[in-house]
Amino acid sequence: MIVKGDINKLKKLDKGMYEDAAMKGIPLNVWMEDHITTNEGGGFDATPYQGKTTFETWKLRRELIAKGKDVPPTAMEIALYAHGIKAHGSFTDPVSKFFVNADTVVLFPWFVQDKIYVGALQASLVPELIAETVVIQGLDFRKIYLDDSEQDRQTARTTRGSEAPLKHFKVKKEQVSLEKYMIELDFDYEAIYDTPLNLYATALRQIGAQLGIDETDDLIYALINGDGNSNGLQSGNTETSVTTTAIEKLDIIKFASSLNLPYKMKKFVGKKAYMQKYWDALSDMQNPASQWGMTGMQLPVGYEWDRSIVTSDRFYGVDPDFAVSYVTNDTTVMTETDKVINKQQVRTVISKRSKFSIIDKNAIGCLDIEH
Repeated sequence: MIVKGDINKLKKLDKGMYEDAAMKGIPLNVWMEDHITTNEGGGFDATPYQGKTTFETWKLRRELIAKGKDVPPTAMEIALYAHGIKAHGSFTDPVSKFFVNADTVVLFPWFVQDKIYVGALQASLVPELIAETVVIQGLDFRKIYLDDSEQDRQTARTTRGSEAPLKHFKVKKEQVSLEKYMIELDFDYEAIYDTPLNLYATALRQIGAQLGIDETDDLIYALINGDGNSNGLQSGNTETSVTTTAIEKLDIIKFASSLNLPYKMKKFVGKKAYMQKYWDALSDMQNPASQWGMTGMQLPVGYEWDRSIVTSDRFYGVDPDFAVSYVTNDTTVMTETDKVINKQQVRTVISKRSKFSIIDKNAIGCLDIEH
């Protein structure tokens, strides 16, 4: 790792950084990205992640990995490097390396929070289905959306010198309250002190994975039922299969074209049994992507989600550019941080707040297979 800055200054961190980040209403990751660029933090060059939310940082890193490009270190990873803590790769230090002195132990709560957050996103369909992420500091979010018809949106063809027609867009204000997802960890340093950090990180990601699954369930619930403002799936956006309990090529075409302009059915979820039938129907085509491209239609991408929230006989899909937004506090938060740092033995609650806010119910569609 090649970094330009004063490593010694970056070593001088204390537990007050958690309180400072909380006072500013930002995740510790975001706080750290700004801190390392200051003289007090070592005067490092800004990373590509400065100014980005934790969610955006994770998405960028995933995209770079997918493209086979180098992934620059985050500010926190630079801090680990400054302290000589090897937390990534096949050969990592044990958990005890964090507890060598007061300067290193302050990084441990961040390590736990970060790995749980990453695990949540890895198991989640949220990054695939949302249009945008809205980061807020409070518990309630007042959304604004357009309450209009297609006729209200239409422009007009006029002659030279004519005035433009005046259109009034009604804007409705609705409120959604963030849900709190949490789990209590019984943290005992003595039980894990010699565990390699990569193995411990895997266990933390497993905890986070369930959080990601629970959030995805809530996202699908919002698509079906709305976010509490009567704005979920509309009956007019539901197509039925040609033959009950079967999926044919015509059903896929109908589902792909189920949304009115300007929306396009691009991604959807379904139970395992019918997802297998969907993929089997595609196998009848020699090159589905190319053949669909000739029609000008986009082949919807399906995700298996074998959970009770998904009705067994239906596919639920969205135009991910317009359907739903993800409102979040952008981090996982550990309670009792001081006790984890000072006593190394405590029960601590890991929590995360989020909610899904429907942007446009007309960008949500459905295929009913059993009817």
